Amino acid sequence: MKPFIGTFINKVDGKGRLSVPARWRAVVAEGSFPGIVCYPSFKAGTIEGVTMERMEELATLIDDAFDPFADGQDAFATSILADAFELPFDGDGRIVLPEELMAHADIVDRAAFVGLGRRFQIWEPEAYARVRDELREQAFVQRASLKARARPAARPAPEGTP
Repeated sequence: MKPFIGTFINKVDGKGRLSVPARWRAVVAEGSFPGIVCYPSFKAGTIEGVTMERMEELATLIDDAFDPFADGQDAFATSILADAFELPFDGDGRIVLPEELMAHADIVDRAAFVGLGRRFQIWEPEAYARVRDELREQAFVQRASLKARARPAARPAPEGTP
């Protein structure tokens, strides 16, 4: 699956309809569900979004990470699965954001789609701008902790090779 990349700001109409970026609709079209799955982030005032296939992976990860009756299992299942919405595309490539999600992210008339690889977020644009600046500062401070994959050492050239 291609990653969700880029940031796009789109208008939200009075009925909560919001156009999903065309590039992202093409990514989602590769899957089994003609739409996206969204749930309120438990880390920030934003909406988390994924494909149906990724949501199925998350459900499996939650099931596999905990014993069936462990508190952690219920916490993650409730935070992600129980509050998720399947949002199909209409004929114009729009979704209808449920009021619960709009309220969680303080979205009124505009929304920022923020690509994060296998997932994306939907933010109120001004809130995202503030968070983006904070995250860039964190990345700058932590840049030395990034590790590049080790490349194989170059083999010495055989003798007599220019």
